[in-house]
Amino acid sequence: MARNEEKSHSMLNRWVQQQKDDARGGPVTRAKRPYLADLVDNLPEATKWRTQLIKEVAKKVLLLQNESLPEMQVRDLNDQVNKLMRERWHWHRRIKELGGPEYPNGPPVDSGNVIRAPGGYWYFGVAKNLPGVKDLLVPEVAKKKKRNRHELHIGVDGDYYGFRDDEDGLLEKVEAIAEERLREGAIAEWNKKAIERYGSLALAPVPEKIAKGDPAAYKSHVYVPSTEEVERILLQKRKEDLVARYVEG
Repeated sequence: MARNEEKSHSMLNRWVQQQKDDARGGPVTRAKRPYLADLVDNLPEATKWRTQLIKEVAKKVLLLQNESLPEMQVRDLNDQVNKLMRERWHWHRRIKELGGPEYPNGPPVDSGNVIRAPGGYWYFGVAKNLPGVKDLLVPEVAKKKKRNRHELHIGVDGDYYGFRDDEDGLLEKVEAIAEERLREGAIAEWNKKAIERYGSLALAPVPEKIAKGDPAAYKSHVYVPSTEEVERILLQKRKEDLVARYVEG
């Protein structure tokens, strides 16, 4: 490489190049592609720059098919291709504004199997095998946001607390079935204990008060004062009122 550079800078090569330039009427200067597509105001020139850009893209995509390239060079080439493709989009827009055809903005036809990551970035050739590229293609699972106390209480109404469970009549039917089942279970349990103790249900004694239907047979767990106690409490209350009235007077 160093020898080739020395040859290109040799005096003989310079003299030969000068003779060629003199024969053409002066040195040939190659025009540089404008950095903004809006600077071009005619369709043929815009089409020319688009063709030049596509050739550059195809050349770099061809280099990316080489599997022996180091990772840094692959990343650099792939970034350059993506940059050129973004520039190509601007030329396509400018050509359409100048009255030209509408070109597709996808990858080149001869670029082979390409991968487009989220965000519009393209991976060509061996760039698809770079570390971390496959992870970019896996869709992210949306994390379920934990609701706060206010959001939890928004959907809570009377149905949540069971205030309207008996409006449709279904609860009453279900409770009646459950009550009947519990009653039958309690009777079966009493019969079982009576047989174990007396040997037969016919020999099991029935309490006299329960047999006659006496309400006193059922014990109340709430204290109810008698008539004498109520009269005594009322008399004591009247005495206290009289004493308080004369003392204040």
